[in-house]
Amino acid sequence: MKNVKLIVPIISLVCAAVVCGAVLLWAPVCAGTLELANGNMVPMRCAYTAKVAVLLALVLLSCAIVLMTFDTPLSVGVCKSADMACQATALWLRIAGGVSAVAALAGALLNPDRKRVAE
Repeated sequence: MKNVKLIVPIISLVCAAVVCGAVLLWAPVCAGTLELANGNMVPMRCAYTAKVAVLLALVLLSCAIVLMTFDTPLSVGVCKSADMACQATALWLRIAGGVSAVAALAGALLNPDRKRVAE
């Protein structure tokens, strides 16, 4: 049962990596388009699904990196002693994971090619 604390975050990280790999490398979605009634061409739903899947996987990876540094039932945690070197490692992981999550979200929201719904 002690290994469950280690296995669960690893499974989540592997699944997020598989999502990114599948969408970007070995099983990318088709590049097909649909013609709208007004004649405009738009990507098929699968293209949007792929973009959201990668975004969620990146945010999941980032959040999982931060989460695993805390002592919770779903994570590994670090040493309880504040004067050990692992506390510095945990700080770096938290900073990198947080920056990565913010960058993934900002990249999605600030992308100039992002489609917006007209009001």
